Amino acid sequence: MKNSPPIPPADDPPDSYRTLAEPAATEMKIQRSRFLAQAVPITCVEDAQSYLEKTARRYHDARHVCYGYRLGVGRNMVSRKSDDGEPSGTAGEPILSAIDQLDLTDVLVMVVRYFGGIKLGTGGLGRAYGQAAANALGRATVREVPLGREFIIDFSYAQEKTMRRLLEIWKGKPIDQDYGENVTWRIWLAHSRWRGYSAALTEHTAGTVVLKKAEK
Repeated sequence: MKNSPPIPPADDPPDSYRTLAEPAATEMKIQRSRFLAQAVPITCVEDAQSYLEKTARRYHDARHVCYGYRLGVGRNMVSRKSDDGEPSGTAGEPILSAIDQLDLTDVLVMVVRYFGGIKLGTGGLGRAYGQAAANALGRATVREVPLGREFIIDFSYAQEKTMRRLLEIWKGKPIDQDYGENVTWRIWLAHSRWRGYSAALTEHTAGTVVLKKAEK
């Protein structure tokens, strides 16, 4: 059996991330001002822009449409925020903070404010926007999304029992299985586990089975 080159080390992302399962919305009033908050799951910047445009059109008569969002994980995480005319740091930052407190990503929170005629001050505004965002997020259902990689392993029929046991120990998942002259599995492993699994393969098969990166 031909061995593939070793897979180089990488800066792995986490094994999972938390996001919203579905949108949620709340409303609250503070000193006659209305704060309408919406929390929605997103997958890209274009999603965020689409939601923001729709919200701006729907609430075209509102004084402010502020927002914060996070996308991605690890080094690929990005965030954006907007105070939309409110004093700097009083809207977008508290909204982002509410997202961070729940350790969420791929999430957009928008807070629409209808001014009630009474000024809240910068401290009051920050608390109001943060609370509005937290209320919407608190109403939403959170889901955890696993992260990992897919690999290929080729082995003999005599090694199948060992392969099943190792995959179970390292909490991997079979994606596809092909039984021909030898056995070929396409498997999934969490980011933090694939290197350990690869070492276990080498140890238990004397190097006859190696982990190969799956082609997309």
